[in-house]
Parts: sequence; C-alpha cells; structure tokens
Amino acid sequence: MERVLGFTGTIRWRDESGRTTEADIKAGPVTISVSGGGTSKDGMNALLIVHVEDVDACYEHVRKATNTEVTPVKDQPYGPRTFTVTDPWGYQWSFWQGEATPPA
Repeated sequence: MERVLGFTGTIRWRDESGRTTEADIKAGPVTISVSGGGTSKDGMNALLIVHVEDVDACYEHVRKATNTEVTPVKDQPYGPRTFTVTDPWGYQWSFWQGEATPPA
C-alpha cells in the first residue's frame, strides 16, 4: 500500500515475532504515526482519514495501482467527498476532499 498511496520514508517498530507494532509514514511533508494494540478478529480496528485536494484524481490513481477493493467516490451527506480502500491487513483508509459539517 505504501507504493500505491505514495508514502515514503516508512519507519517500523517490530516486536520479537516481526509484527509491526508502530510505524511512521511520510506523506509528502507530513508524518503519519500509526500505533495500535491487537488486531480485532476481522482486522478492521482502525479507520485512517487522509485529506486530499482532488479525491477523484486520488481515486483513479489508487484504483489503477492496486487490485484491492476500492469503494467508489461518493458525496457524503455530512460534507466531504470520499472513497475508501482497505489495505492488505484490513485497515480502512478513507480519502476526503472537503470538511465534515456538524449535524444541525
């Protein structure tokens, strides 16, 4: 997923079994730190939101670069235009263009 999403400079901290327990990922000038405990039985215990300027262009890039399931771009009723991809470990990465608006 790092290559597909354009992340660089990944640093991983692994436990004695080799499992990654924490990581720092570079996304352009931004560092995303990911840390977690155990994995839920379905592997989906985290949702990571990445704000982008052009969600449609990002969607096309991800869709063409991977055979992983990518949800279609959708205008959400709470504001942002989004799509989501699930990485090989079951984590969901949601890409947002625009901001969420609080409920009235």
